[in-house]
Amino acid sequence: MAAQLVVALLAFTSLSAAASESDCKELVKPLVLDSHSPIYGKWVLHVGSWDKHDLKTDLLSVHSSWVELSPTSDSGVISLYWADRLSEEKCLQGAANVSISGITSHTTFIINGHTSYHDGKYYETCSDCLLSEDTTLLPDGKSKGRYLFLFTRTGVLEPSELETFKKQAECLGFLPEYHFVSTDLCPDDRGESTSPADRKTETDQAENQPAED
Repeated sequence: MAAQLVVALLAFTSLSAAASESDCKELVKPLVLDSHSPIYGKWVLHVGSWDKHDLKTDLLSVHSSWVELSPTSDSGVISLYWADRLSEEKCLQGAANVSISGITSHTTFIINGHTSYHDGKYYETCSDCLLSEDTTLLPDGKSKGRYLFLFTRTGVLEPSELETFKKQAECLGFLPEYHFVSTDLCPDDRGESTSPADRKTETDQAENQPAED
């Protein structure tokens, strides 16, 4: 009898796992970027997650964040402008090119003289949302870890959409930990005539390097 119970439990567990895998197939669908106009425009970060505890501190230092994606003359390249508020008085912002190949992207950032390399993927998500997986690469090309970011057009998210994000994060192997940011955004300094050194708010204009395949 006990053996039959064990077999039954194992069968139930197996069915549950299969159902979970099926759910994940529906929840996690890569966004093909061959015609990537839906991701153009300005996006406000709402929530982020991570897959390694070592990445948590870096993300918690971000109080708010926005990005703007624009087309270029090269169909395989997207122009990215970003702005992160690290405190009430400190903003970092800059530009980079995003090289697109199918469902993956590659971006090189230079911030305060430091170069960082990032591989990315986008996934289907809620209307007026942008779901982005960001893998930070070490100099030898190995992964330092991944972030999962959910952006919206306004910074506002419905509770049901947040629950979907959490399920997607679980399917993608992220920790069940989340950092919610504010909508107190850094101003867009691209139109200012003063140099970054003259601004009261510390701003780093990150120069772009072309992405390498």
